[in-house]
Amino acid sequence: MQTGILSRSSAWMLRWAPAVALFAWAGAGWAQDLLITNVHRVDPAAERISKGLLLIEDGTIVGPVAAAPKEFAGTVVDAEGRYAIPGLVDTHVHSFGNMAPDGKMEMLFTPGSAKRALYAGVVAFLDLFGMEQVILGIRDGQRAGKGYPGASIFASGPCLTATKGHCSEYGIPTRIIDTPADARKQVGELAAKNPDVVKIVYDHEDYDGHSMPSIDLPTLEAAIATAREHDLATVVHIGHWQDVREATLAGATAVTHTPRGPMPADLPALMVEKGTMIIPTLAVQSELADLIADPTPLDGPLAQAVTGEHIRTPFRSRENFSERTERWLVWQKGMRAEILRSVGKLADAGVVVLAGTDAGNVGVIQGWSLHRELEKLVEAGLTPWHALRAASVDAGTLLGAKWGLTAGDRGDVILLDASPIDDIRNTRKIHLVIQGGKVVDREALLVP
Repeated sequence: MQTGILSRSSAWMLRWAPAVALFAWAGAGWAQDLLITNVHRVDPAAERISKGLLLIEDGTIVGPVAAAPKEFAGTVVDAEGRYAIPGLVDTHVHSFGNMAPDGKMEMLFTPGSAKRALYAGVVAFLDLFGMEQVILGIRDGQRAGKGYPGASIFASGPCLTATKGHCSEYGIPTRIIDTPADARKQVGELAAKNPDVVKIVYDHEDYDGHSMPSIDLPTLEAAIATAREHDLATVVHIGHWQDVREATLAGATAVTHTPRGPMPADLPALMVEKGTMIIPTLAVQSELADLIADPTPLDGPLAQAVTGEHIRTPFRSRENFSERTERWLVWQKGMRAEILRSVGKLADAGVVVLAGTDAGNVGVIQGWSLHRELEKLVEAGLTPWHALRAASVDAGTLLGAKWGLTAGDRGDVILLDASPIDDIRNTRKIHLVIQGGKVVDREALLVP
């Protein structure tokens, strides 16, 4: 979906991210031993709630235990009957900040977005297009313990796209692949920087009478094959169902966005056969219309904590909406029911669905909108268990990490005041965020 509406001036500002975002952070002591007592463990992998103890040692979940280890020297947290879920993961963001429907911007830059996300219980995100040197440098600095507290950053770096194709319109340098030879060269060079995934744009949809150039099928196949040679996952931005089919047959790890129009009946089975996952991004494709129809979710404490009033207020008035935003609003209303049905059918068929929001686009808020994405996945027909898995266990499949509540999983846990299985909206009722076995000082994350 050609949903991004970054202005050239805001794209230019991203070049200054290192200058405005650097700050010191002591990484020592990051991992910690932690025992959570009197907790309801909500395990998406097993689809089971059990009450007892949850032990994290050296930043990794040991698992449910019958009793506290002898002479335990770590931190003990009494959950008082609250509900523990795995930390949530957003598999599609653009972490520069937030955009209001009237064009106002909230420039957080990647480090700021990482802090807001963690406050919201999003322990990791995958940035799928940014300034290559900046975003990969910030990611590497975070992993080396040199700064950037907040959600764990995963990143593709650039998009791989055609000349004048999607991602080239924002004034941010990206990698152009017009031929299979270009694809092999660019993916090979990018692989040296160890991106977490390779993002490729393969989009032949006509958007309201407007389309952008796209790479051809041989170039897509070469890009995916070269990424596989370097053991890199691929995420393919698609526009319509034929793009999904061809990306699946080419061996894409995942596709992102949900096409409008009827889904071919045989496609889910093909995706299951080939192991292709989908990041539907229901939030970016429906949230603008949903929040204008009913902005009351933005009144909640979590939404108010993680974004500014100048971003929330325009949802209550359409006075300053651009013509493009008005068209996007109409387009969302027209396809909402259809894309929800398609996602439900994909999930029912066994296609692995991942939770991703496309945050950074209009109507989608860093961190907070992942909770809305979970709601929309449930509305599409996924169970709350399945939605939680899409934002934890299954997200780890794409990113090569383990999120869950079983032994060996990362010690990233959220304590909730109510059960998300009873109501998926309860994921917003956050009591504590735990990252690497350490209780996070959430309020410190909101300090500019």
